[in-house]
Amino acid sequence: MKRKNIQNTNGINISDSIVMSVKQKHPSMRKFYAAAISVIGMLSVVMSFLGMYHFRYSKSTVVAAFFCFAAFHILIALKGGKALGAYLLSLMGFFFFVYKKKKKILLGYKFVYNVICKEAFDSNATLYTDLKKALEISHVTTLFVLYIWLLAIVICYFTICRPNPVLPLMVTFPVLEIGMYNGVKMPVFWGIMCIAYWLAILAMSTIDVGEYSGGQSGFVRKNNLFFPKRHMKLKVTERCGMFVIASVMIVAVLANCYLNLTHYKRSDSINEKRRDISDAVEDFSFRNFGESITNLTEAFGFEFDYENYKMGTVAHVRYKNVTDLTVTIEKPVSGALYLKDNIRSVYHDNEWFLLPSSKYKDKVFSDFKEYGVSPQNFPAIFGNYIKRKDDKNTIWIKNSPRKKRRVFSPYGVENFGKIKYTNDTLLFPETEKKGETSYKFVPTNPDNMEVLLGTGMDVFFANSNSDALILNPSSNSSLSSARNIFSASEIKDTKWKDKVIKYCKDNDLITYDDYFCIDFELPADAAYLYEHGNIIMAELLQNSYKKFVYENYLDVPDNKDMDEVREAYSDLVNVKHGNTPEEVFEILNNIRIRMAANNTYTLEPGATPPTRDFINYFLLEKHEGYCTHYASSGVILARMAGIPARYATGYIILDDDIKGGKINDDESVTIEVKDNKSHAWAEIYIDGIGWIPYEFTADYIHQNIPPETTISSETTTTTQSGSTTTTTTGTSVSNTSKNTAITSAHTSTTVTDTSVVTTDVKGGKGGKGAHIPSFIKDILFIILFIAAIVLLVQARRTLILRLRDKRFKSGDNSTRIRYMYSYAEKLLAELNLRNEYGKYKQFAAEVEKYHGDIYFEKGGFEKITDIALGSAFNNETPSDEDIKKCEKILNDLAETIFKKSDRLQKFTLVYLKVLVKGE
Repeated sequence: MKRKNIQNTNGINISDSIVMSVKQKHPSMRKFYAAAISVIGMLSVVMSFLGMYHFRYSKSTVVAAFFCFAAFHILIALKGGKALGAYLLSLMGFFFFVYKKKKKILLGYKFVYNVICKEAFDSNATLYTDLKKALEISHVTTLFVLYIWLLAIVICYFTICRPNPVLPLMVTFPVLEIGMYNGVKMPVFWGIMCIAYWLAILAMSTIDVGEYSGGQSGFVRKNNLFFPKRHMKLKVTERCGMFVIASVMIVAVLANCYLNLTHYKRSDSINEKRRDISDAVEDFSFRNFGESITNLTEAFGFEFDYENYKMGTVAHVRYKNVTDLTVTIEKPVSGALYLKDNIRSVYHDNEWFLLPSSKYKDKVFSDFKEYGVSPQNFPAIFGNYIKRKDDKNTIWIKNSPRKKRRVFSPYGVENFGKIKYTNDTLLFPETEKKGETSYKFVPTNPDNMEVLLGTGMDVFFANSNSDALILNPSSNSSLSSARNIFSASEIKDTKWKDKVIKYCKDNDLITYDDYFCIDFELPADAAYLYEHGNIIMAELLQNSYKKFVYENYLDVPDNKDMDEVREAYSDLVNVKHGNTPEEVFEILNNIRIRMAANNTYTLEPGATPPTRDFINYFLLEKHEGYCTHYASSGVILARMAGIPARYATGYIILDDDIKGGKINDDESVTIEVKDNKSHAWAEIYIDGIGWIPYEFTADYIHQNIPPETTISSETTTTTQSGSTTTTTTGTSVSNTSKNTAITSAHTSTTVTDTSVVTTDVKGGKGGKGAHIPSFIKDILFIILFIAAIVLLVQARRTLILRLRDKRFKSGDNSTRIRYMYSYAEKLLAELNLRNEYGKYKQFAAEVEKYHGDIYFEKGGFEKITDIALGSAFNNETPSDEDIKKCEKILNDLAETIFKKSDRLQKFTLVYLKVLVKGE
């Protein structure tokens, strides 16, 4: 059929258009699909939520309410028109119901919340305790009926009438997130259905029918006729929503069937990667958002170390059986070897913090720097004096790439001039060689210092808790009779002699001539001390440091939770005692035995309820935990007993690990330290010795190690630290003597929980001991996340600008003008000008009429159009001069559009649409 053109007397051309219609062969299924999607959405959410918990409610009433509300609102939505007014009536009825039954609904919520707490934390912990059990079923049923009513209103209307994912997501996701937040597993099938529904409604709402002029415009030639190109969006209707749901379910079912029928077996590396991703996703929690993101990024092979010290946020611990450290020891040592990388001292709100930096302004820390002795050196200095033998050793520690930001150190490190100290907590070498650190140290833990409880300490600690004897210079008493009086002139080592004299004079300790007093008695072989002036210097500094220790490391939170713990352990912590090692270890040993008897070691204790104190919940209710639970509780109980203590994390190496290590040609031993050797323990302060590790974790006696969960390539197995395997997880309590406290230092199983083993700075480098609140850490994490998004947006913008510039300046001129015209169309679209009918000359005239000589020079866009049409249809090649003129016109157009835009439009043009440079 030919098109007929009619010339009217008024100069208007009227052109016929042909309209064709095709009779629909099949009835429309849109309403049916929409109703089906609504039912799937409602059913999947309700079944997912109810499948996560075990509520007591009337199932028949809830089922009846579901079908009644669903049918009523679907029928109204399908009817449409004036019938939609019933939605308003239904919504009014809903709010009236809420108002009339608000007390019943609130009580039902309390019952539901208690059940959620019980399921989430696997305990009998309840927030609301004044509830009558007889009311539970009726009140919970009322709450569920209310929710189903609201669900029907929102889902049916915003799926059938006005597809929009916002409100449906707001009423469905939060109820499911309650469980996911606390680590409760969702039914897999219904969880997939929920995701399918969300994707379906998103697809239905975001894509619709229409045309656009984006991309390259042009004509299609057929003989001598030219037809404009049309770029159409396809419409996604309810059928496509059903297609999305069906696709999700079919893919899931087929994948499962294929794997089962073919007995497909993945490689070990794929299995491990899949397990890491699965564990990270399963453990994801908004309560522990930063660590969850860290686990996810590590599972996908990226490093994102978010540091968090909140306790009780991890429900279970899993190990990957990977090597974290490679340790070489010059000579084998007996007993456990602790490698620490973090010390925490202040317990508050279920979290361990550093001491405030203001605490370290004490004069004693200036003395430590001036005289070259630090608290970290005390165990080595005093240990050598006690044992009277050279027990020095050397250790080399090489971190794996996943631990490259951490620095680990043993106890008893000597100061050989190349060590830096972080206050009284950590230390690290001044330089590292290819990620390897090394230390000279004296093995220091209760096990290899058993002489502490023997006669070897009797003289050393005889007066450790008494005031120093101050002599009266006018007294005729013999100085030799006072066994804690030292003469500075008799110190053999000139270096230390000068330092001791200076310190004594600066602190007014000289009592007569060059005599001064310290807290331990002069032993029979006083010559040893006079030959080792560093011991005298260390004891003088320790006398001052003890005051700092007892002022800062005995703090216990003053609240009801700690009062309950103190009451439960009152027979152990309220005992009067001195500070001799025998008395200290006796109390600590009794605490450890009580904790072992009352609690069970497990790697799956569940998370601590947000409303509960971590230590109180572990000791008095849950009674299940791993090393972080035992160490934290032990520190607090020791402090209640008047024993300075603090919380430490790092790695542990046992006798069996050393015996199973590789013996090198020089008789040194190399040990591969796996991730299941990460650990948490307590540090206690012994007067005259310093800070030493102490083990509170249950079943850690004589290496009776609880089983460690490690991940193999095929299955999850239970292994022991040594070569043997055990499946026993029960708690054992053995009859021990005083020395049991010593031998209890043998430990093994521990956690890689970043909430307890991370450190705020690299091995304490540059750390000032400042306390960083959790909310500040979260803010920093959000800032980093936003920064990453900004970098991605900026990178995208840079790429688009470079690509556009390349297209404008390279290639043949015909291609360049085609890109330029397409760019001009995008710019003009910002002025609501679009070439909808492919009439380029007419479109150019319209642009010139409204915007010529405003956004560009008069006739500029017509010139671009003529050059582009000549190139496209007449095979005319634009000259370089034409290209330059077109480029200038486009730059003027872009700059003027940018200048006339408001701030939001400018941001959109520069960063989102990337149409202008914005310079």
